[in-house]
Amino acid sequence: MIDYSLLTSSRYGFETVVTPGDIYAAYPDIWPFSSNFDDYYKRFARPLPSPIDLARPSESLKIDAIFVYNDPRDWGLDTTVMLDLLMSSQGIMGTLSPKNNNPNLPNRGYLQDGQPPLYYSNPDLWWAARYHLPRLGQGGFREAFEGVWTAVTGGERMGVKMQKTVIGKPFKGTYDFAEKRLRDIRDSMAGGASHTPLRKIFMVGDNPESDIRGGNTHKSPHGSEWLSILVRTGVYQNGEPSWKPRVIVDNVSEAVKWAMEDAKV
Repeated sequence: MIDYSLLTSSRYGFETVVTPGDIYAAYPDIWPFSSNFDDYYKRFARPLPSPIDLARPSESLKIDAIFVYNDPRDWGLDTTVMLDLLMSSQGIMGTLSPKNNNPNLPNRGYLQDGQPPLYYSNPDLWWAARYHLPRLGQGGFREAFEGVWTAVTGGERMGVKMQKTVIGKPFKGTYDFAEKRLRDIRDSMAGGASHTPLRKIFMVGDNPESDIRGGNTHKSPHGSEWLSILVRTGVYQNGEPSWKPRVIVDNVSEAVKWAMEDAKV
C-alpha cells in the first residue's frame, strides 16, 4: 500500500505501509528530480519489505492499494510511482501490464490486470493556509494526476476511464458517518439508544464546494434537517458562493451562536 501519511495509516491499522519516499530512498533513479529532497526523505524512509526484483517477480515489491491521505508534497515523485503501479501487472513495482492499450479489452486493457485500487481521502481543490490566497489541495493533485493519466492512455477520447474512489466532503458516506456519530453521542448522553431522529444538524465550514455543498445535498436516512453555515475563516472570504448556505457568518463562534438561536437552545 502506498500512503502519504505514515502516522495516519498506522492509526487506521495498516501493518505494511510503503511510502513513495521509502521507494525513492531505495531506488533514487525512480525519479531523479527528487535529489534535492534527499535529506528530507532520509528522516523517515524505511527499508522496503521486499526489493524491486524483475528477475523474480513473485518476490518483488507488490502494492495492494494506493491511498492518498494528505496533500502530496513531491508531486513528481508521487505521480510517477502511482502511474507505475496503475500501469503494472498485479501491482508489482517495475512491471508493465501486457494488457495496456489493447483495443480488444474493456477500458482498452488499462486497469484490467490486477492493478491496485486508488483511493483519495479528500476531494478539496482549495484549502486555506497562511498565504492570503487559497492553496491547491489534494483535489488539485488528483486533477493533475488525471491529466497525466489522460496524456498517457488517451483518456475518455480513447474510451479509457480512470477508476478511483474519492472519500470525504461532499460525498454521502462522510455525512452518513457524521450523523451516525452524532446520534451515538446523543444516545450515550441520554443513557440509551433513541429512535427519535436528531431534529437539526448544522454543517459549519469555510469551503462552499465541499462543506456547504455536502450539507445542502445530503439526505438524512433518519429524516434530520441539515443546515449549512458558511464561515469567512478560510477558503471563502466574500462574494457569491458556488453553493448557497443557510447563512454566512464571520467565524465559528458566530456560527455556533446562530445555530443555538435557530435551534432555540
